[in-house]
Amino acid sequence: MERLSDKLRQYLANARGREVNLKDIRVYLQIEPGGNDDHNLRTQMATTLVEDKTVKPSGRNDGVYKVLTPVKAVEWWKDGSNDEPLTFKFPKSHIDDTAFGIEDLVEIFAGDLILISGQSNYGKTCLALNLLAENINLFSAGNTLMGSEYTAADGQITPKFKRRMQKMDWVEWVQDGRPLFQLLPVGGDYEDYVEKDQLNVIDWISLPGDYYLIDRVTKQIKDRVGMGVVVAVLQKNAKAEYGEGGERTIRYADIELKIDRFNETESILTIGKVKAPKKRGLLGKKWAFGIEDYGANFVEIREVIKCPKCYDRGVTGNGDNRKRCPSCRGFKYINKESNPLQIKEENETKDCQ
Repeated sequence: MERLSDKLRQYLANARGREVNLKDIRVYLQIEPGGNDDHNLRTQMATTLVEDKTVKPSGRNDGVYKVLTPVKAVEWWKDGSNDEPLTFKFPKSHIDDTAFGIEDLVEIFAGDLILISGQSNYGKTCLALNLLAENINLFSAGNTLMGSEYTAADGQITPKFKRRMQKMDWVEWVQDGRPLFQLLPVGGDYEDYVEKDQLNVIDWISLPGDYYLIDRVTKQIKDRVGMGVVVAVLQKNAKAEYGEGGERTIRYADIELKIDRFNETESILTIGKVKAPKKRGLLGKKWAFGIEDYGANFVEIREVIKCPKCYDRGVTGNGDNRKRCPSCRGFKYINKESNPLQIKEENETKDCQ
């Protein structure tokens, strides 16, 4: 005859990760309240099963328990083949000879999340699609692009998306008659459509009214990508430090790239959080850039620094003497190579080496 403890463990095994209560367990086990079996049930739940990490009290109501999922210790000391950084490429211009060069500054590993947060219409999609294109042959398992704005209601691709693909004529999207990425018309539950061991580009994550869940969503996305990489895009309000969802958006990000308006025709990219930098001082590093070909290709990428004349104010003087800074023309930043102080410091550093 099957013991009470065996029946109880079988019931709990089917409820891992969920909450259970004693009332439902009694019904399942056909136990009458107040009897010896009920006493044994309470004892096992409150002591034996808590001590061996099968359940834990919910902390909210008496008789309610969270059923824990068993965890197997990781053999971390054993040598593996997945501990080296990927040869992951970041975008460059295919119109001129400029580039961000971010691959020289950071390391990307299997399982990483690259988070892009930016203002609407300033280059988020261009950056996401260029990341897909630059790494289209990196993962043998393939690539997945998902988003709700690439397809129309009837499931057909939109003319804007098709035009962008055609303008990126420097990449072969189809090789030997086989498309190198699948396009999924996904507008929610993004974590459920992530393909394991692939490059997954999610453009963009929308959680209307539920942005407090963004860290939970990004954690689930990372858990499911396996040895692949996720590029996830978020909307960001003007002058906001983080994407929609606030600081919690970067909790599971391995690198954060922020895009904002720079001037009338250009955007600016800023490095935020970086988990695996190759050198110090990356936080806040910036590049200005333009976009051509209907949002498909980058042009005139160059690193910019805070204007040394106005100290990132965009103006000089005070009161009635305030005027637009003549050095940065009010944009607060200048090209790094055009700063004589920066060039002098770098030359002095080289001379000392």
